[in-house]
Order: sequence, then C-alpha cells, then structure tokens
Amino acid sequence: MSKKLSIRFMVASKSGRRATSWNCWTHIGVGKSDWYLACRELGSKLKVSMHQSCVWHYAYTQQFFKDDINTSSDKLDNRFISTWCRPQEITPGMTLALRIITPYSAVTIAYDISKYRNIVTIPAPPNNRALEVDIFMVKSHVLTSNWPGRNSMNTELIGSISLYNGEKVWVVYHIIDMPNLEFPSGVPRYFKGRTKGDISGANIRVLAFKDERDGSRSLWDFAGEVVAKKG
Repeated sequence: MSKKLSIRFMVASKSGRRATSWNCWTHIGVGKSDWYLACRELGSKLKVSMHQSCVWHYAYTQQFFKDDINTSSDKLDNRFISTWCRPQEITPGMTLALRIITPYSAVTIAYDISKYRNIVTIPAPPNNRALEVDIFMVKSHVLTSNWPGRNSMNTELIGSISLYNGEKVWVVYHIIDMPNLEFPSGVPRYFKGRTKGDISGANIRVLAFKDERDGSRSLWDFAGEVVAKKG
C-alpha cells in the first residue's frame, strides 16, 4: 500500500497574516521517484509534477480539467500549461528544481494559527524584500553535511523527503531583494461561466509562472490587489 510523504509550509507574519500555503510530496511504496508541488488553496485543481522520467510539467488535474475547464466554450487543447525537461545540475549531483517567490506584499491573508499547527511557518520577509523558497534534488551519492545553500546562500531549512531512487528533495528558503514585478500583457480566459467579476474582492490570490535562465521554473505568489495596481 502506498503512503504519502509530504512537507507543508507557508510564509506568515507575527501579526497573523500569511501568504499562500504549499504542499510538496511523494508517494512511497509505488516503486517510483515522482514528486509534486501544489498550492493548498487550489486543492486538487493544479499541481507541478516532477516525474522520474525527467519530463516535468505544470498541469490542471484530470478531474478539474474535465469538470471545470473542458466544459467551457473557451476550451484548451489539453490540461498541460507548460512542459519541460529536468534542468542541468548546478553542481555535480545537485539540481535546482523550483523556486517560489513571495514578496513582502503577498503576506495579506488573516488566519487562525490553531488550524495550521502541522504546517512549517516561515517568517515573512521585511518590507521591500522578498522570500525565496528553493527546492533542490540531491542524488544519493552526494555526501552532504548540511542542507543545500546553508553556507553559500545563507538558506534555512524547511524540510526534506527521500525518493525511491535514493535522491533527496530539500526545501529551503532565504531572503532576497525585491524582484521586478512587471507583468507581460495578455488576454485573460474565464472558465465554466466565470467572469471578471469573480476575481474581484478581498483575498484574491495570483500565481505566476516563470521560466528561469538556468532551466528551472519559478512560481510567484501575489496578492490580487498588488497585481491589479501593477496592471
């Protein structure tokens, strides 16, 4: 029987505000080394899949695509948003797989701390700074005394999970300068009868996806109001 091994985490402030919460997991007992990342607020709608085959993708889940997206008059050809190959190693045996960028302005959601006791809480970045979560894959033959980037990047540990093939997925974080928040223009698409009015109001969140120059991918977490002002 398979078992789910996961790390759940979020960025939160001392004043009781948080950003998006995340889940990074793998299934053990299935003979595979696939692992996944998802925004918990999106439930079972969208996830990032890192397959053992080294073909990775962002995609809507099959059920959500069938029920909510493929029923729209503005249909997509398939459920895959982006597909890419595992990036080259940044050093022998180590791959930087994903980044999650959380600007200070994204920590806006009021929450009850008692409902998040099983989630690793990461201190929010100072004003005008951002927090970067880095997810590394380290092969089994690499000898490490610490987590990736502890000395070279001043990272802090969130957690790690071991894969079937002996590789380990490390989740770490560090503070960075505020990145450029300019967005490319585009035409929005609304699914299953939704309209622009459905994305107005408080606590609207926006996830943006970016291809990085080193071959990795990054996910950017924003408060909807900040994006609207930038747009």
